[in-house]
Amino acid sequence: MTEIGLFLVLFVALFVGWAMGRKNPTKKNKPFKKSIPTDYFRGLNHLLNDQHSEAIDAFVDSLEVNSDTFDIHLTLGNLFRKKGEIQKAINIHQTLLARPEISQREMRMVQLELASDFMSAGLLDRAGRLLLNMASTSRKTEFQPKILALLVDLYEFEQSWDKAIQIGTELIKEAPTKKEIKRLAHFHCEMAQEFQKKEQWKLAFQHYKLALDVDSSCVRASIGAADVLNNQARYRDAIKELKHAADQDPEFVSIIIPKLRECYQKVWGSSGYVKFLQEQNQKKPTTALIMALVQHYMETDKDYAEMFLVEQLRLHPTIKGFKELISLQLADSQGYNQQHLVVLFELIDQLVQAKPKYQCRQCGFPGHQLHWQCPSCKNWGVVKPIHGLEGE
Repeated sequence: MTEIGLFLVLFVALFVGWAMGRKNPTKKNKPFKKSIPTDYFRGLNHLLNDQHSEAIDAFVDSLEVNSDTFDIHLTLGNLFRKKGEIQKAINIHQTLLARPEISQREMRMVQLELASDFMSAGLLDRAGRLLLNMASTSRKTEFQPKILALLVDLYEFEQSWDKAIQIGTELIKEAPTKKEIKRLAHFHCEMAQEFQKKEQWKLAFQHYKLALDVDSSCVRASIGAADVLNNQARYRDAIKELKHAADQDPEFVSIIIPKLRECYQKVWGSSGYVKFLQEQNQKKPTTALIMALVQHYMETDKDYAEMFLVEQLRLHPTIKGFKELISLQLADSQGYNQQHLVVLFELIDQLVQAKPKYQCRQCGFPGHQLHWQCPSCKNWGVVKPIHGLEGE
């Protein structure tokens, strides 16, 4: 058990003792006759033997449910849920809910915890019914934002994006936070992707624009809108969206470059594309920008391309850039020099392939694929390309 868990066990033991002492205070010249419950001593014995789960169970059994012990029972239920003992959490919260003397506010608190229990147990239907009933009866109360947030969590888990958008929109009206705003924008992007798969371009584009209305910094929405416009042969409009995406978050330039190059080739040729690369490289150099410029310079002046790459590597050294330099050297080498360069190239290539390309800025989860929702911490829009020596 963690130190926090052990602390909670000790806290329970102390609270039980305090509660019994408060309920049965000794009076002057009057002996204390009420015996301490055997469950309490059983719990202390388990605690001394490092049997923490059994100790908590015993303390729960010895602690009566009343107004003085309401908060500790609520805390214990949460502890059981976090430990994965969901049925125990449900039992505690249902027992609290059955008490006739609890107030309306306390009832709402228990119902919220019970809904969380149901969700943790995978009983999504029960959780949904409970939360929807609470949402309809708890309007304009302090609990409404929490109820709506749990409903959004539920619909997100079910991937019911239309319902998640509906409740999420209501939530940011009640309690607008940066996290919820970002999440709602990504729900619109998820809906847009579903319409893209069905080739319903108009509806897809509408949802990408709704995402930008919710969160103007949503780079995913701009890139997605550009993809829709590209499929409709609206290349100039797609270029505008992609340039806007680069302004929203320059860290995604490596994703934008191949899409932008494709669009420019269909309308204006390479001049505007190269100008974009040069401007972005002056603002924030990345391996993707340098490699794209080298590729363009190679078409007209190989020596200048190699000189440009060496100069950029001195200023911004990266493993990917070094690999490209070896590739250029290979073309002009022969004999043993070429063999040595081939070995070196293969080693560097293996290193590049083994290294993750993306990383979550929230929890550090690494990966070779871009996930708009982190598979580990489940936050939206926190996975980005890796930068530095081993990245861009």
